[in-house]
Amino acid sequence: MNKVCINGRLIKDPEHKALENNNSLTTFFLANDVWFGGNKKTGFYKCQAWGALGKIIAENAKTGTELFVTGRLDQYRWEDEGGKTVYDVSIQVEQFDFGAKAASAGVEQAL
Repeated sequence: MNKVCINGRLIKDPEHKALENNNSLTTFFLANDVWFGGNKKTGFYKCQAWGALGKIIAENAKTGTELFVTGRLDQYRWEDEGGKTVYDVSIQVEQFDFGAKAASAGVEQAL
Protein backbone atom coordinates (compact mmCIF):
# COMPACT_ATOMS: atom_id res chain seq x y z
CA MET A 1 0.00 0.00 0.00
CA ASN A 2 1.23 3.50 -0.84
CA LYS A 3 -0.89 6.12 0.96
CA VAL A 4 0.05 9.58 2.27
CA CYS A 5 -2.10 11.97 4.32
CA ILE A 6 -0.66 15.37 5.19
CA ASN A 7 -1.92 18.72 6.43
CA GLY A 8 0.10 21.85 5.79
CA ARG A 9 0.32 25.36 4.40
CA LEU A 10 1.47 26.37 0.93
CA ILE A 11 4.93 27.96 1.01
CA LYS A 12 4.34 29.69 -2.34
CA ASP A 13 1.56 30.00 -4.91
CA PRO A 14 0.81 26.81 -6.87
CA GLU A 15 2.22 26.53 -10.42
CA HIS A 16 -0.33 25.38 -13.00
CA LYS A 17 0.88 24.23 -16.44
CA ALA A 18 -1.09 23.14 -19.48
CA LEU A 19 0.29 19.97 -21.04
CA GLU A 20 -0.23 18.05 -24.26
CA ASN A 21 -3.36 15.95 -24.77
CA ASN A 22 -5.58 18.54 -23.07
CA ASN A 23 -4.15 17.72 -19.62
CA SER A 24 -2.65 19.98 -16.95
CA LEU A 25 -0.43 19.70 -13.89
CA THR A 26 -0.37 21.81 -10.74
CA THR A 27 2.70 21.66 -8.52
CA PHE A 28 2.83 23.10 -5.00
CA PHE A 29 4.82 22.73 -1.80
CA LEU A 30 3.37 22.20 1.69
CA ALA A 31 5.08 22.97 4.99
CA ASN A 32 4.10 20.68 7.85
CA ASP A 33 5.14 21.17 11.49
CA VAL A 34 5.82 18.24 13.82
CA TRP A 35 6.65 18.60 17.50
CA PHE A 36 9.13 16.29 19.25
CA GLY A 37 9.69 16.85 22.99
CA GLY A 38 8.93 20.56 22.76
CA ASN A 39 11.01 21.11 19.60
CA LYS A 40 9.41 21.98 16.31
CA LYS A 41 10.58 20.35 13.07
CA THR A 42 9.19 21.61 9.77
CA GLY A 43 9.06 19.33 6.74
CA PHE A 44 8.54 20.54 3.18
CA TYR A 45 6.69 18.34 0.71
CA LYS A 46 6.33 18.61 -3.06
CA CYS A 47 2.80 17.84 -4.23
CA GLN A 48 1.39 17.38 -7.73
CA ALA A 49 -2.28 17.43 -8.75
CA TRP A 50 -3.43 16.58 -12.27
CA GLY A 51 -6.32 17.90 -14.36
CA ALA A 52 -9.41 19.46 -12.81
CA LEU A 53 -8.23 18.66 -9.27
CA GLY A 54 -5.07 20.69 -9.80
CA LYS A 55 -6.94 23.50 -11.49
CA ILE A 56 -9.19 23.94 -8.43
CA ILE A 57 -6.11 24.17 -6.21
CA ALA A 58 -4.36 26.62 -8.54
CA GLU A 59 -7.39 28.90 -8.76
CA ASN A 60 -8.25 28.94 -5.05
CA ALA A 61 -5.04 28.40 -3.05
CA LYS A 62 -2.28 30.92 -2.47
CA THR A 63 0.79 31.19 -0.26
CA GLY A 64 -0.27 30.37 3.31
CA THR A 65 -3.44 28.46 2.35
CA GLU A 66 -3.98 25.39 4.51
CA LEU A 67 -4.61 22.14 2.64
CA PHE A 68 -5.19 18.57 3.73
CA VAL A 69 -4.10 16.21 0.96
CA THR A 70 -4.20 12.46 0.51
CA GLY A 71 -2.45 10.62 -2.24
CA ARG A 72 0.54 8.42 -2.95
CA LEU A 73 4.30 8.89 -3.02
CA ASP A 74 5.88 8.80 -6.44
CA GLN A 75 9.62 8.71 -7.13
CA TYR A 76 11.29 9.75 -10.36
CA ARG A 77 14.86 8.91 -11.32
CA TRP A 78 16.95 10.25 -14.18
CA GLU A 79 20.54 11.03 -15.06
CA ASP A 80 21.66 14.64 -15.27
CA GLU A 81 24.02 15.98 -17.94
CA GLY A 82 27.03 14.82 -15.92
CA GLY A 83 25.75 11.26 -15.68
CA LYS A 84 24.81 11.56 -11.99
CA THR A 85 21.57 9.85 -10.93
CA VAL A 86 19.02 12.35 -9.61
CA TYR A 87 15.95 11.42 -7.54
CA ASP A 88 12.77 13.41 -6.99
CA VAL A 89 9.92 12.40 -4.68
CA SER A 90 6.47 13.98 -4.71
CA ILE A 91 3.00 13.37 -3.36
CA GLN A 92 0.56 12.62 -6.19
CA VAL A 93 -2.64 14.21 -4.88
CA GLU A 94 -5.74 12.06 -5.19
CA GLN A 95 -8.01 14.03 -2.83
CA PHE A 96 -7.77 17.30 -0.94
CA ASP A 97 -9.67 19.60 1.35
CA PHE A 98 -9.13 23.27 2.11
CA GLY A 99 -8.45 24.25 5.72
CA ALA A 100 -11.11 25.85 7.91
CA LYS A 101 -10.06 29.42 7.04
CA ALA A 102 -10.52 28.89 3.28
CA ALA A 103 -13.82 27.07 3.83
CA SER A 104 -15.21 29.93 5.93
CA ALA A 105 -14.28 32.36 3.12
CA GLY A 106 -16.58 30.47 0.74
CA VAL A 107 -13.99 28.46 -1.21
CA GLU A 108 -15.46 25.20 -2.52
CA GLN A 109 -14.09 22.06 -0.97
CA ALA A 110 -13.11 19.17 -3.23
CA LEU A 111 -12.79 15.50 -2.35
